[in-house]
Amino acid sequence: MNKIVVDKNGMGDFSTVMEAIASVNGENSAEIFIKKGVYKEKIIVDKPNIKIIGENPEETILTYDDGALGIDSETGMPMGTFKTASFHILREGEGFSAYNITFENSAGMGDVVGQAVALYVDCDKAVFKNCRMLARQDTLLTAPMHEDIAKEPNRLNRQFFKDCYIEGDVDFIFGGATAVFENCEIKGLDADREINGYYTAACTAKKIEYGYVFINCTLTTDFAADGTYYLGRPWREFAKTVFLNCEMGSHIHKESFSKWKNFEERSETCYYAQYKSRGKGFDEKNTADWTYILSDDEACKYTLKNIFKDWNPIVEE
Repeated sequence: MNKIVVDKNGMGDFSTVMEAIASVNGENSAEIFIKKGVYKEKIIVDKPNIKIIGENPEETILTYDDGALGIDSETGMPMGTFKTASFHILREGEGFSAYNITFENSAGMGDVVGQAVALYVDCDKAVFKNCRMLARQDTLLTAPMHEDIAKEPNRLNRQFFKDCYIEGDVDFIFGGATAVFENCEIKGLDADREINGYYTAACTAKKIEYGYVFINCTLTTDFAADGTYYLGRPWREFAKTVFLNCEMGSHIHKESFSKWKNFEERSETCYYAQYKSRGKGFDEKNTADWTYILSDDEACKYTLKNIFKDWNPIVEE
C-alpha cells in the first residue's frame, strides 16, 4: 500500500489533500495520513481503495463553504445542492475509508445560503470511523440520489458509519444508500423555528431491502426546544429508515416521524420503524400510526451480515 503524509505546514509529502489524492495510482490502494490543521479545499475522490487518517478528529478539519444559493462560476446560476459538497467521493471511489477526520461545510444556515453538504458519499463499500460531519441543512449526502435510482434501480451503495458525530438541522442525513450508523452521536441544532428540523430524509429504491439503519445511537441537541425535531420524513415513495436501541432526547417530536409531499401515496410504500427506543423523546402511544414498533423477531434481521450481504466492513481500531 502506498503511504502518503499531508501536512499543511509543508513537513509532509504534500500540503493539500487534493494533491495527495491526485498522486495516487488508481490501480493501487493508498493510505493518506493528514496531520492536524484546517484544510480549506474542495476535495473529490475518484479512485478506489483510498484510506484517509487524521491525526486527531477535532483538529484535523477538511472544510469549505459553498451553499446551494451561491453562484456557480461555470454556469452563472445558483449551484444547487449537489455541487456544494466540501468532500465528494465519486462512484469510482469504491472501498473508501476515513478515520479521525472532521468533514465540514461552514456556509451557514440554510435559510440564508441554501443547502450546504459537508460530505457526499456516492460509492459502495465506504467506512467512516470516529469521524465528524458538521454543517446545517443537508450535512451528509449518502447517494445514490433518486435520479440515479431511476436509471439503475438495483444500484447498491453500502456505507458504514461507526462511532461518528453528525450534526445539522433540516434533512441533514439524506439519500438512497444502504447506510448503517452504529454507536454514533447525532445532534439536531437549534434553528429557532417551530420545527427545527429532521434527522433523515431517505429516498431508498423500491428494490433495495434496507435504507437507513441506526443502531445504539444517541440523538442529542444543543438548545432545540422539546418536540421540535423529527427522526425523519420520506423523501421518496420507498424510503426506509429504522432506529434500534437508540436514546432519544426530549427535542424529538412525540410522533417520531413526519409526513412530507404526496404523503398519502408514500405512507403506503415507505417503511419507518423503531425498536427499543428510549429516553424522553420516545412515546410509543403517540408514535405516528403509519410507522412500526418492531418485535424481537423482526428486529433480529437487522444485522450487518443481512444488511450488507456479501460485504463485511472491516473497521480498524
